[in-house]
Amino acid sequence: MDQEHKIDVKQALRVFDKITRKGVKEGDGWHYSGLTASTDFDGYTVFISSSKVQLTIFFHNKYTVDYANAAELEEFVNLLEKIERS
Repeated sequence: MDQEHKIDVKQALRVFDKITRKGVKEGDGWHYSGLTASTDFDGYTVFISSSKVQLTIFFHNKYTVDYANAAELEEFVNLLEKIERS
């Protein structure tokens, strides 16, 4: 998958914080407005996912994003923006 769309990591981390504060804790993650947020065992790696896209943010703001097509990624980015603004 190519990453033609840049993820704003700082924005994603702000959204992660909002999901963990306002979301519903279930199993190993928090659910809020269509997104799920979780971390690995030490908290250094952060995961934000929708039903179609998985964003993984590593230490030092490096990231990977897995998605099937550009439309799914755009939908995911729009959802991050919407949650950040809400």
